[in-house]
Amino acid sequence: MATSRPLPSRPPSALAIFDLDDTLLDGDCTHLWLEWIIACGWVADGDSLLAQMRAHDEQYHAGTLDMTDHLRFTLAPLVGRSRRSVREQVEAFVESSVRPRLMRPGVERLQQHSRDGHATLVISASMHHLVGPIADAVGADGALATLPELDASDCFTGEPTGIQTYQRGKLDAFAQWLDAHDTGFAEGWETWGYSDSYNDLPLLEFVDHPHATQPDARLRETAEARGWPILQWR
Repeated sequence: MATSRPLPSRPPSALAIFDLDDTLLDGDCTHLWLEWIIACGWVADGDSLLAQMRAHDEQYHAGTLDMTDHLRFTLAPLVGRSRRSVREQVEAFVESSVRPRLMRPGVERLQQHSRDGHATLVISASMHHLVGPIADAVGADGALATLPELDASDCFTGEPTGIQTYQRGKLDAFAQWLDAHDTGFAEGWETWGYSDSYNDLPLLEFVDHPHATQPDARLRETAEARGWPILQWR
């Protein structure tokens, strides 16, 4: 995991953590990316790839997804490709496919946190080579996501590496981020959290101010029972 940009020299007064897919983005960036690389000719059987992605989506929402298998599946079309070539395609993808689908109220909420002097993080279960540039596009201070493994030639191996930012793994990545940046969180930052998914319940329970954004059925039920704000940004 890595931050997208250095934190301001002035210590933040609070921290706002945003999920990405179906929270800031109307859709799933991995699914959109797979459609993009199919159009680029990087995938031989696009129909089968998208069918498998839809099956993974169902498992994700059911909370049964094997994240390691899923990450290997999404990385498979990139095996042997250089980080530079992938980055060039990601940059074009973000401009053409992602920016038009960003939910303006969500991006405005993130940017309002920044204006209020709060640090902002995007933490996503999607891969970092996608999440990092999107976090930059919305103006977040940092992005935490699972890293792709690169070989000695700086090419994708098809394997994920490090902490998998899924379910409680998001908290593990966040703890690592805190250690790396000496943010003073232990001294009492106020924290805000935004997500659409019940899979992010550990993160929402951790923050001081949890928000359910376009919540799935299980998260909506939980938010209503606990009196959490429910936001509709789509």
